[in-house]
Amino acid sequence: MIRLFSLDDLNSILQIESQSFPKSPYDWTTFLNLHCLYPETFLVYGNPSNLQPEVSCSLGVDPERPLHRRPEARGLDAAERADTNHGREEEKILGYIIFSRDGHIISIAVHPQHRRKAIGTQLLQRALKTPHSKKVWAEVRRSNQGAQTFYFKMGFQITGMVPNYYGNEDALIVERALPALEE
Repeated sequence: MIRLFSLDDLNSILQIESQSFPKSPYDWTTFLNLHCLYPETFLVYGNPSNLQPEVSCSLGVDPERPLHRRPEARGLDAAERADTNHGREEEKILGYIIFSRDGHIISIAVHPQHRRKAIGTQLLQRALKTPHSKKVWAEVRRSNQGAQTFYFKMGFQITGMVPNYYGNEDALIVERALPALEE
């Protein structure tokens, strides 16, 4: 099942991230910032054996304990004070996607033990259904043949390259044009 990311998902996302991108994984502060920037388009795929209703990404913050403005001062304490579970049973997060409304795929990953089960396809299809401009695009490591194959299978094409995007490795720009929306 696909639903909005909640702060309860952070540890699972970090595990998937470190296994999927061992050369340059995002850290927890990056994910918290992405959650703030893209609250409506940061989605997770939960284990379908534990079907849960979709929940909104609201923070139940204790008013007696103010949030700090600086992310480094906030730490995980902000995540600990957030009540985002809303009575859901524990579910296993198998993948995630973060994208902007204009069509940029910021990141997508599926737990290595759950790849090739259409989880990434379902996440990307959700992004493709969201109203965008005229295209969806992402950066992919030149050495990441698995990601390239996935994007090609989903109808993407290489449209460019960014030298040294990943430090010492180039990124390929993959893009898929979207059909014009009828008014």
